[in-house]
Amino acid sequence: MFSARKTVKALLSALPDNGMTIKRAARSILVEKELLVVKASRYLSSMTLPDPQTIYWIDPSRIQYHTQLETKSDDWEDWVFPQHKKVNLVQDGNWDEPAYRVSDMRICRAVQDRTNGVSWPTTDYYKTAVKQIAAGRPLWGCANRSDFDMKCEAIDKLIDSISANGYIPASANPSGANVDSPFGHGEILVNIGRNGAPLFQDGRHRLAVARAMGLNKVPVQIYVRHTGWQEFREFMHRMARSSGGASKKGCLYQNPVHFDLSDIPFEHPCEDRWNAISMHLLGGGGRALDIGCNLGFFGHRLEELGYDCVGVEYLEDVAHAARKIATAEGRRFSLVLGDVLDEEIQNELMNSPFDVVLAVNIFHHFVKTECGYNRLRRLMKRLRPRVMFFEPHDPDDPQMRNVFANPSPQEFAELMCSWGGFQKATEIYRASDRRLLFKLERSD
Repeated sequence: MFSARKTVKALLSALPDNGMTIKRAARSILVEKELLVVKASRYLSSMTLPDPQTIYWIDPSRIQYHTQLETKSDDWEDWVFPQHKKVNLVQDGNWDEPAYRVSDMRICRAVQDRTNGVSWPTTDYYKTAVKQIAAGRPLWGCANRSDFDMKCEAIDKLIDSISANGYIPASANPSGANVDSPFGHGEILVNIGRNGAPLFQDGRHRLAVARAMGLNKVPVQIYVRHTGWQEFREFMHRMARSSGGASKKGCLYQNPVHFDLSDIPFEHPCEDRWNAISMHLLGGGGRALDIGCNLGFFGHRLEELGYDCVGVEYLEDVAHAARKIATAEGRRFSLVLGDVLDEEIQNELMNSPFDVVLAVNIFHHFVKTECGYNRLRRLMKRLRPRVMFFEPHDPDDPQMRNVFANPSPQEFAELMCSWGGFQKATEIYRASDRRLLFKLERSD
């Protein structure tokens, strides 16, 4: 029976570069099409939004800026979305511009001072609040100075409680939750800007205490998302549904890292591989390369350990997503779009040597053809890092039938040692899917 798909595949494989140039051009067109589709989705009421009561645990230091929705108030600490009337949960505009830092909020400065023994009445937070209350503006249920003194005592008790017992989510204590919250729990509330940054909306006292005490995780809920960010969320959902950049239709290949993408299914969390790799990393950081980096999971982790990381990704839609996620997470690592076997890409990468290279479940794609096999050999002879973490494929995988080379995991690791000048290959991890992870080392 005639198969158009098989015919096209055969024609592409007959081309000098295995049809890579044509494939890349087609995928570039696909990405542009997807971006247009997600822009239109907001007009079609087809947005994919998580349950607004969803709780996420994030580092409070990530909430660096205050929402900037200018209102009638001349106090920028009032410039947030109203919470007691219907609000569109996805909105365009400049309210996400990073103009005012959370660290400059009066309560954050006051709590920091308070933990150093400064009295409440001497803080700008106290003086401003008492002045506003006296002018007829109730704050946090306080109608007079005496009420506000009790509020300050409650903040002191919150500091003592977190110091003694850790941060207790409002959801774990319904009687202490904000009953006016439309989210059911009353956790710290954030908005998400166009680039994925969480911006302060509500819960200033808990946030101030968490930051002053150096906590690394607090529960938050999301109120409003910027249109630009929601368009990216739609792009990611569509990529998962269409199997673009995915291991199988319906889920992404890799964990997309950002907390507001956690509702998108993925197949490989990567945490197990990373735990094994991190235990065998060289000390002191250095320069790292992640070949076939996908959404950049390992790049995020390497940067956290002080490595200057470069990722190479062949698929344009995946590379687009990886860059967006890296920006949202405030990462510095760079991402190169292209085929690592191309000499031009190698020239771009190898302006200085790499200390660490990751090749996790990627090289088997190259050895399917004789051309790819020989190009991989040339890459390894040129790369020569101090250490490589290498995960070969499962030889029984159906995609490896009738290919040019299909070595066993041990044979593949020995081949990489031979080509890359490594003296030692050590199995450091066996995953639940039976795949092996090797550490390749040289003695020099």
